[in-house]
Amino acid sequence: MGESVSLKDIAKMCNVSVSTVSKAMNDRADVSSAKKEEIRKVAKEMNYVPNYMASALKNQYTRNIGVILSEETGQGLMHEHFARILNSFKDTVEERGYVITFLNSSNSPNRFSYMKQCQYMKFDGVFIVCADYHQEEVRELLASNIPVVVIDHTLKRHVNIASNQYGDMRRLLQFVFDRGHRKIAYMHGKNSEVTRDRLLACKDFMNEHHLEMPKEYMYTCPYRDAERASALTKAMLALPDRPTCILYSDDLTAIGGLTVMQEMGIRVPEDISIAGYDGINIAGIVRPRLTTIRQDTVSMGIQAGNKLINRIEFPGIGLEGEKVIVDGMVEPGESVGVIGR
Repeated sequence: MGESVSLKDIAKMCNVSVSTVSKAMNDRADVSSAKKEEIRKVAKEMNYVPNYMASALKNQYTRNIGVILSEETGQGLMHEHFARILNSFKDTVEERGYVITFLNSSNSPNRFSYMKQCQYMKFDGVFIVCADYHQEEVRELLASNIPVVVIDHTLKRHVNIASNQYGDMRRLLQFVFDRGHRKIAYMHGKNSEVTRDRLLACKDFMNEHHLEMPKEYMYTCPYRDAERASALTKAMLALPDRPTCILYSDDLTAIGGLTVMQEMGIRVPEDISIAGYDGINIAGIVRPRLTTIRQDTVSMGIQAGNKLINRIEFPGIGLEGEKVIVDGMVEPGESVGVIGR
């Protein structure tokens, strides 16, 4: 039957009106849950495919959402963190009758700008998973009237779905502190909103607990650069008064540090402790299992999907910026030992 199946066909099969079928398919509150389930089951059995073009003509939107996931930032689909968020976002918007399309972010000279792509494809909204916010074409898009939701970047007019970088970093520091560590080093990422929040948490925690973090305990390492992390780890290990615990900016750099320690015959956590950040799958595979912060990527994707659709369908609420903070949690792992007992 395929695309030839209409709402009228489903209504006839369920012995209800066409409007009831429409309300059920759009999850309206004035149709009972049981009736919705019955109608959706019949629609699925009949291979019903929504006519998005007809919906666009009636509702003035296409039910198509653009996604920007720039590989140039080094944080694209190859990174599990962003892939998880995007997968959760995709499931959320599809459940509400929307589809997603990736915007072209290549360096091709013939490529349309993000704004022109949005206009050509008539996107109802855009989800920016990761991008260079200093790029002129990104700024052009953000200055437009297209509803936008971003990850971990505060904007005046749009929605930011953010991991609780400050709170999560404090939770990780408290975990390390409770295990007796006082000489704590931090290999943080390059300057960004995420890095600044984590550094502030680190500074506040150290001050509150009257701890010092010497300059030689602080290094800048690009996120997910395991090779650079290995070199910087060697420098920390060569210090006359080396730290008892090294915190890394993410799990991949932590694993880079772990690898070089194992090559040098340094035991983790018996000789030195380490912790990562993100909670990607490999953190639970390496031995010892990595202590880390597991960010709630599922909740982030759900929040992003629902917030963006709400701004599409109720444009009056999208006049000001909004920040949704999602807490992560400490995964204890095995890489932070107990000292001083």
